[in-house]
Amino acid sequence: NFEAWTKSCPQLTILPYVATEEEKEEEWNYPVNEMRNMALDAVKTSYILVVDVDFVPAQGLDHTIKRVVSDRQLQRNTTHGRMIAVEDRDAIVVPAFERRSNCTVGATDCGHHSIETNSSYLPKTLEELKACIANKDCGVFQALTNWEGHWSTMSREWLNGDWYQDGEEIKVADGTFQKPIKQLDCFHSLRYEPYVVVRWCPENGTVPVAPYYDERFYGYGKNKIEMVSHLRFMGYKFSILPEGFIVHNPHSESEAKRSWNNVNEHKLHADMDKLYTQFLREMWDQYHDKTEYIVQPCDMKRKKVEDDEHTGQRHSKKTAPPPKEEEKR
Repeated sequence: NFEAWTKSCPQLTILPYVATEEEKEEEWNYPVNEMRNMALDAVKTSYILVVDVDFVPAQGLDHTIKRVVSDRQLQRNTTHGRMIAVEDRDAIVVPAFERRSNCTVGATDCGHHSIETNSSYLPKTLEELKACIANKDCGVFQALTNWEGHWSTMSREWLNGDWYQDGEEIKVADGTFQKPIKQLDCFHSLRYEPYVVVRWCPENGTVPVAPYYDERFYGYGKNKIEMVSHLRFMGYKFSILPEGFIVHNPHSESEAKRSWNNVNEHKLHADMDKLYTQFLREMWDQYHDKTEYIVQPCDMKRKKVEDDEHTGQRHSKKTAPPPKEEEKR
C-alpha cells in the first residue's frame, strides 16, 4: 500500500515500475539495473548509497556518512589533502554484514517474522553487531558463499576499530584532529563488490558525477559488480566508513537466483557472465589511457613491490590488460 508506506515514512519515495509482459511471465528477467537508474533519477541529495532492499542500515548511519563526508572535505582543504581522494572520485565503502539463518527454499516468512517479533533480531549498533557475531548469529555478508565479495573490507580489523590511516592527524568538522579513514591500496580479489557512498549531484551543472548502472544486466548476477568495476576503471579510490554498517535480513532464494544457479535449464548465468566479460573489455577500451589511477589487485601490487626490491629500480607505469572473467560463480 503505497499511501500507507509514504504516510508512515514521509522521507520514503516510491516509484512505480510497470513491468513488461515478458518480465511478468519470467521472474528471472527482473530489470534490476533499470529500476536502480529510475531511483537515481529521483535523487535530490549530493551523495548516494545504493543498497539492496533486503539490507537494514545501522542506527544513525545517515549521520555517520554525513559526518565523514564533511570531515573529508575539510581535510582535503589542508596541506595534507593529497592523502585523500578527490571528492568526485571518492567511494566510501559501507561494511556489510548478515544475520545468519537456515532459510529453506520457498519459505515465505524467513527473517520477516523474526523482525516483527524480536526488535533485536538485526543488530542496530556496533555493540549489538559485535555481540551478534560473538554468538555466531551474524557474520560478514556472504562470507560462507562468496567470501571474495567483501573480503577487501577487512571486516575483522574494522570490528576492532582499525578505521584510520597511519600518519598525521588533520582537523575535522567538530574542531578535533583526526587521521583520514582507511583507504584500500588494492583489492584482494576482482570479485570485490562492496556497497559504496559516492557523490552524485555536482555542485554546478546537471550531469551526475558517478555513472548510471548498466541496464543490459538483469535478473541475478553481475548487476552490482559492474558498477564497482566501472568506478574502479574511472579511477575512484575506495575507503572504509568507520562505525556505520548495513545488515542483510535473511530470506529464501528469489526466482532470479534459482535461475542463476540452475545452469542446466537456464542461460541467465552464462548470459550475464558473457555480458560482464564484454563490459570489462568496453571499460578497458574507454579508460586504458588512465590505468595508472586504477586500484590494482593486491597480488599484482605485491609483485610490483617485489620487483622493485629485487631490481632496485622504479617500475614503469605499465598496467595489465583488463582481468579475465574470473567472477564466474
